[in-house]
Amino acid sequence: MSRRRGFSLVELMIVVAIIGILAAIAIPNFMEMQLKSKRAEVPGNIDGIKTAQFAYDAAFDQFITAQPSPDIAPSGKSSVNWVDQGGFTDLGWAPDGRVRGSYVTDYDSFGRFFTVKGQIDVDGDGVIAEYVCDNENNATLITANAVY
Repeated sequence: MSRRRGFSLVELMIVVAIIGILAAIAIPNFMEMQLKSKRAEVPGNIDGIKTAQFAYDAAFDQFITAQPSPDIAPSGKSSVNWVDQGGFTDLGWAPDGRVRGSYVTDYDSFGRFFTVKGQIDVDGDGVIAEYVCDNENNATLITANAVY
């Protein structure tokens, strides 16, 4: 009698089931990590705008207001070309390439306190994630962590 080698159909079905379960767990986590990585553009950019505000203040003894640029946060995973709606060129700041978020900066009537805001909606659900920083604080997510 010869001895058969290989896997039985039951063993193969068990392996396929295990792979399916692992994929069902991994794919949503992977999608969430993709959204988080795309959302990470905003805090880096608004911290850069904050630095540009300090440099502008050092040169001209005042902060500057910059209009929302682009005028609304793009919706979805795609990025858009940077369009300065006013102020960012004077500030001396522009992103490297295309953006997924919208940025704005403003200062108080006394000219000594400024805020920078960034908005983004990478999952396209209409709920916007918003980051804020000011003179004293770096970029902070002010919406729920699960908002992308």
